[in-house]
Amino acid sequence: MSWDKVRVAIQEACVRLEAEGLVAEASGNVSVRLPSKDGRDLVAITPSQVPYRKLRPEQILIIDYERNVIDGEGKPSSESVTHLTAYRARADVGAVIHSHSVYASALAVAGQGIPALIDEQVVTLGGEVQVAEFGMSASQDLADNAVKALELRQAVLLRSHGALSVGRDLDEVLAVAALVERMAKIYILARTLGEPLKLPAKIVELEIKFYRMQHGFPAED
Repeated sequence: MSWDKVRVAIQEACVRLEAEGLVAEASGNVSVRLPSKDGRDLVAITPSQVPYRKLRPEQILIIDYERNVIDGEGKPSSESVTHLTAYRARADVGAVIHSHSVYASALAVAGQGIPALIDEQVVTLGGEVQVAEFGMSASQDLADNAVKALELRQAVLLRSHGALSVGRDLDEVLAVAALVERMAKIYILARTLGEPLKLPAKIVELEIKFYRMQHGFPAED
């Protein structure tokens, strides 16, 4: 896919994220891994501090893994460090979304993850959604803590901040980000009725094996 087509896809993804309430104004960010060019690993990423309602495809920046702007004008997202750290750590990741959705952010502020509650969560996200240790926004600490807590799953909550979702492509990561918010909402609402029932451990184990097989990951020890 050409850079122009990727830029259009990211801009359309941002419109969808805002419409679904997963981001607002200029909060959050989206990136897509690009094929290497002239020996440089590249990423297309949203710019810093541009409201989504005003974002145009040509404002999406092409950067390398040192955060140098290769094509486009402006500054890359302040959280580009976290995106790049995820790409370095996980060769399977082709797109990343950092969102500030309400229910996921509420759990992140409370320092509470999402246990394995329903089948769809486990087979799509890879199990529970953990909370990463705190790191200051835009810092390498935040990035390292996020990737550590993410492991081989598809999503992680960022303590006192929001959520980070990864996927093999943009369509997949959009679905992951939406599911994280839905699971956060289900968990919070379920707790108003009593203690939520987690999936049986043996079922979770089987579903994680299926998830890992689907993604080409090694089986757990």
